[in-house]
Amino acid sequence: MDDRIARDRMPEKLRQGESVSLEGILVELALKSFTSSQAGAVLLDTDCNLVLAGDSLSRQLGYGPETLQKMNLQSLLHPGELLLCMHHLSQMVAGQLPRYEAELRWIRADGSTVWLNVNAYGLYGENALPSYIYLQTQDISERKGLEESLTEALVRMTSLMEMMTDAYVMLNRKNEFVYVNRGAELLLEHNRDELLNRSLHTVLPEWINSGFYKQCQRAMDDAAPVYFTYYFQMLDKWLEVSCHPSKNGLSIFLRDVTALKNQEETLRATKQQLKSMIEHAADNISILDADFRLIQVNKAFVETFGYSKEELLGEQPPNVPDELLIESELLYRQALQGKQISGFETKRRRKDGAMLDLSLTISPVVGSDNEITGICIIGRDISEHKKTEELLRNSEKLSVAGQLAAGVAHEIRNPLTSLKGFTQFMKTGAHYKEQYLDIMMSELDRIEQIINELLLLAKPQAAAFQQRPLSPILVHVVSLLESQANLNNIQFDTQIHGDLPSIHCEENQLKQVFINIVKNAMEAMTGGGRIQIAVEQTDPRYVTVVFSDNGPGIPGDVLKRLGEPFFTTKENGSGLGLMISQKIITEHNGRLEIKSEPDRGTVVKITLPIG
Repeated sequence: MDDRIARDRMPEKLRQGESVSLEGILVELALKSFTSSQAGAVLLDTDCNLVLAGDSLSRQLGYGPETLQKMNLQSLLHPGELLLCMHHLSQMVAGQLPRYEAELRWIRADGSTVWLNVNAYGLYGENALPSYIYLQTQDISERKGLEESLTEALVRMTSLMEMMTDAYVMLNRKNEFVYVNRGAELLLEHNRDELLNRSLHTVLPEWINSGFYKQCQRAMDDAAPVYFTYYFQMLDKWLEVSCHPSKNGLSIFLRDVTALKNQEETLRATKQQLKSMIEHAADNISILDADFRLIQVNKAFVETFGYSKEELLGEQPPNVPDELLIESELLYRQALQGKQISGFETKRRRKDGAMLDLSLTISPVVGSDNEITGICIIGRDISEHKKTEELLRNSEKLSVAGQLAAGVAHEIRNPLTSLKGFTQFMKTGAHYKEQYLDIMMSELDRIEQIINELLLLAKPQAAAFQQRPLSPILVHVVSLLESQANLNNIQFDTQIHGDLPSIHCEENQLKQVFINIVKNAMEAMTGGGRIQIAVEQTDPRYVTVVFSDNGPGIPGDVLKRLGEPFFTTKENGSGLGLMISQKIITEHNGRLEIKSEPDRGTVVKITLPIG
């Protein structure tokens, strides 16, 4: 403000250059600034001592007027403001600065800080130099607080924008770049100096006719946010764009989603490939929802069971026999709980009523957020495999029966000799006795028992699992093999208790397993020996049968290969006996373990579930 304006604001007599007394000045000021003005007012002498302070300043600083009038300006200003303010006031006193205006921090009586806007004017006396300095103050603390808050918010926002991996740019209404964050520099491949305060048309002219530019213009025209995904050919990238218009321009967020788009495309191709694989797989595949209703079946499933897709989709699997419904539901529920079931052998029914043997793999289907939404069932028709397996099993039975023939013949020869002797004796006309007939009947019963056991072993039978006591099964096996053991100087040591619990089994199959194990032990002990058979209940849920011999044992390299198809150490062996035995025990939900050391014999342990 020039001298003329400054003087216009002085008391009337001072403007006219008249010499006035201090009292006259104070009177005129008191009538004006000090009494009527809402702004703070203070009169300083040329040494910056307070001569007079108005009520408003007293309220602003928290001092009484009398107290203020005894203070100087140096004690009221914040140290950070003092030096520069005193410099300007000195210039005013020297006549070098007609007016001074500034925003200064003042110290209140309680020690707190207050922001005051200060206007300083010189009051001129006779020497054409200011005799006093007149200050008007206005409390601007609230505005300064808002400004500081705004500044802090801007700093935080800028810091946040810089930390963002997404690109962010701000355009004004002329499409000039106002702000560009680090992410935008990297995405647009331009540094800020090349972009700021320059027009989009100048820096990136190839964008002007793009769909991106048109969408941004639409956001400006409609004054509404616009969201879209766009492929930028010039960047060879997919960007997810968010435009937010304002009265000053447009804020644009850009996120590089190229990797996500590639993943989506890969996922789409993978799903298509998986769908094709399922549809053309040789195994029959079905997918059920959480309510066990079919939502997908492949071509093999339709061909295997004879139903059309229209008959299947949306329905529960119609190929499950009624007697297996509970079993199937239990399996499905286990899969829904996250368990995978592999190689479960069961039966399924075709539409024409024919039954098929299937091996099932049942797996949970996991959707988004790792939630199990259904199950996938892969079924393989093993009907032919089952027939072949049964043929092998029966072949092994016949092989065992043939090998037992010598022992059986010897066992039958003894009672036949007795029968022949009594018959010849009676033929000579000798008087027979009732006791002779009893002996003959006893010998015939013995022959019949041996033949029945042999026929039962050799005759093919359908597997029929029933509750059977284990002790009689082992007794029958020992009885059948005892004659052959005697021929080879082998003794049986049995520890079989009659009070053992029943097991759910196919009796004839278990006999086949026990005979195979005992026969192998007998063949290993060419010079005779002892075979111990013990049965014990090792657990409330299981019973264990242990076969021990004192034969030569099995070398480690051979022990590892036991159970492989067609692997045998016998000159005329098939290598199928132990494999079939393992299969039978597995079907009984049991375990077969073999432990052996050279020169220390062999132990075969069979564990079977009770009930």
